[in-house]
Amino acid sequence: MKQKQILLFVVLATCSSVIAQVGNKCRLRGTSISGTCQKEPDCPSAQENAKKGIRPTECGFYNLNQLIVCCENNVEVNDLTSSDYNSNSGQNVQNSNGNFRISDQKCDEYSRPVQSVVSVLPLVSGVQPIPIKVAKCDYNTVPLIVGGAPAEPGEFPFMALVGFNTTSDPWRCGGTLISERFVLTAAHCTATRDAGPPSVVRLGELDLTTENDGTQYRDYLVSRVITHDGYNYPEKYNDIALLETSEKITFSQFIRPACLYVHKDINSDKALAMGIGKNDFAGEATNKLMKVTLDLFDNRRCSRTYPANNRELPKGIVSTMLCSGVLAGGKDTCLGDSGGPLVITKKGNMCQFFLIGITSFGRLCGERNTPAIYTRVSEYIDWIEQRVFT
Repeated sequence: MKQKQILLFVVLATCSSVIAQVGNKCRLRGTSISGTCQKEPDCPSAQENAKKGIRPTECGFYNLNQLIVCCENNVEVNDLTSSDYNSNSGQNVQNSNGNFRISDQKCDEYSRPVQSVVSVLPLVSGVQPIPIKVAKCDYNTVPLIVGGAPAEPGEFPFMALVGFNTTSDPWRCGGTLISERFVLTAAHCTATRDAGPPSVVRLGELDLTTENDGTQYRDYLVSRVITHDGYNYPEKYNDIALLETSEKITFSQFIRPACLYVHKDINSDKALAMGIGKNDFAGEATNKLMKVTLDLFDNRRCSRTYPANNRELPKGIVSTMLCSGVLAGGKDTCLGDSGGPLVITKKGNMCQFFLIGITSFGRLCGERNTPAIYTRVSEYIDWIEQRVFT
């Protein structure tokens, strides 16, 4: 009897968590349209959308038996832009055509192995269950490369090594797997004086010194290199490129794409970087995948470190760049980490990673008061989507 009482309490507690107050502010799923929580019969727009097969954005329930929906205010859908952010629904936003971004759809697809959907159903009849996504993975990454810690097998399945046609130090850059055929990297990683363009990407690697590191890596030949048209060496702007593989990539526990972060504003003050680079500016390569947590700064902080009016940065630090590091020093990306990922995790699922930056350039690795510069991925979503998902 006691066990039944406990179970009933848990169920009731679950139901009470979805009770909503009429009049609360809300946002419609997948948009930045503001709204007000209303009983479904009192919301004409929700009823019209239901006739079209469009599911309403649920706020919760009134007295456990009346669905409360987000009823849009008088805001035109055409006011949306590709950078609109919906803090309630998380990643999904609309592009300039009013459609959900293909990046978001692919994010959901690629994230299925690390999340599951459960339904919360109140103890009443005639109401719809509410789907809730929950984490389903082996890792719960703790924000800990210079000053970093070794990664675990399968912890960062999107990490790629970019290789060149040479026996002398072939793995010179990093990259991020973003689809079945493409790795995202830095434009300055697409050409070398002695080895030419990238020839291969390695996925699922953890330790270059051993075959028994607990992973199963795969090498894929590079069939095409797409460098951003706006990249003009020696300038540092538009430092972004795509590497297309000659065959479709097979996903596994150790190989899976990261999500692209599509929002203009980053809802975090810290990010996670990783790479198989040097421990310091004059040091040897680690040969092991390392991870490090870095602070995110306003670009004005990096403008003090990297002034304008020189051949590399004639316009100084611009909005397509991202400033990140640790001002106390000792933690940083370094040589060999170029092109690698800077990511944040999604609240509630620490195994779903969103790519916010590409390691671009810096000064001395881990120097005090010297954050590094990363290419801001959200500024290039249109460019990426047009080449990867079409």
